Amino acid sequence: MKMVALLVVMMGLNISVFSQTDSLSATKDSIELDMDLLKDFKAMLDSISNKTNFFSVSISGGNRLFSLKNNNFNAQQPENRLAITPSVFYYHHSGFGMNATAYFSKLDGKSQFYQYAFTPSYDYLKGKAIAFGISYSYYLKEKKLEQYATPFSHELFGYIQTRKGWLRSGFSIGWGKGQYVEVRRLDTVIFTIPRSITDTTTVGLQDFSFTASVSHPFEWNGLFKPIDGLSVIPQLMLVAGAQHFDVSSSKRLTSSRKFVTISRNYISSDQENTGLRIQSAAFALSVSYFIGGFSLTPNYFISYYFPETDRPFSNIFSLTAAYMF
Repeated sequence: MKMVALLVVMMGLNISVFSQTDSLSATKDSIELDMDLLKDFKAMLDSISNKTNFFSVSISGGNRLFSLKNNNFNAQQPENRLAITPSVFYYHHSGFGMNATAYFSKLDGKSQFYQYAFTPSYDYLKGKAIAFGISYSYYLKEKKLEQYATPFSHELFGYIQTRKGWLRSGFSIGWGKGQYVEVRRLDTVIFTIPRSITDTTTVGLQDFSFTASVSHPFEWNGLFKPIDGLSVIPQLMLVAGAQHFDVSSSKRLTSSRKFVTISRNYISSDQENTGLRIQSAAFALSVSYFIGGFSLTPNYFISYYFPETDRPFSNIFSLTAAYMF
């Protein structure tokens, strides 16, 4: 059980997701079971018990393209490409931590970094009955690659997890805020006059997710050597959410005649709120093998979206290798 408590810090501290104390399922909402679960769980546990601090470096590969903490947000992504995410994480025995992550993928025909995430966090792991944590993520995006990055600039994530009983219940809340821009251009000829229509739409959005979960940790120590072990954590989730959109559209009509160019601007705006509703049911599985300060963690997350859509199933997966010192 103690080994799993470690997972909590990693996930809680920032673990990255539309992620555990005594149950990896302290769950970063969909459970980012994948972020920085890394680390040698036992070593980490010793560090916490001895009130010491530690660093962890990791590298992860998978299709978790946007959120560090909330796979419910990742599950809304419109595409399915691969990204590499190197990470550095610092944990202080008081419960505070800091994580820095870069996102690397092949875009526009070449491999490049398209966004970075900086995540301060706090996890309370000293309670015998419950554990809880909160984190804030700020996303810095490459301007020319914003279309591939998360639409959010700010994200909050909080969780609470029980630590007793065969089944561990948990609850998490996620919030993201940001915007994205779409530009469309049409060149045409009307009444023999060349015209160009540029439509620029700016969408400001806020996304809320609320997740209730149950999980049970399985663990085995000393599989091949006295210092290694295996942790398996399945988790079931029910997710509710709400989205708010502020849409501003600007149309520019340009008419060109000989020696004369005339431009006109048309601006409109609108708002939409989906209201709170049950959105999806999800299952997450995290398998972690550790030996010494090294850990290897494959994670899988699948969700079924209830509202009618062309793509009801979403799959998020990752493989993370990490070393703690």
